[in-house]
Amino acid sequence: MTHNDLDDIAARVAAAARGFASGYRPSAAQTADAASVLRDMVAAAEQHGLTLSDFDAVADFPRIAIQLVQQRDAQI
Repeated sequence: MTHNDLDDIAARVAAAARGFASGYRPSAAQTADAASVLRDMVAAAEQHGLTLSDFDAVADFPRIAIQLVQQRDAQI
């Protein structure tokens, strides 16, 4: 994974965060955690020949990463 890939992931998660309604918008910490989650998911998938483009073809993973982090935080 290159530095450009990491920048792309961060930008995608930030854009997804802006798309949430104001009452559901993730905090800055949640957005950062979501970017880390997505980075780690893509890094693991790369071992199987998959890329972020493959993720894009299936679902909105930046938004899903945010929702995962929000779910985690709701249980705390």
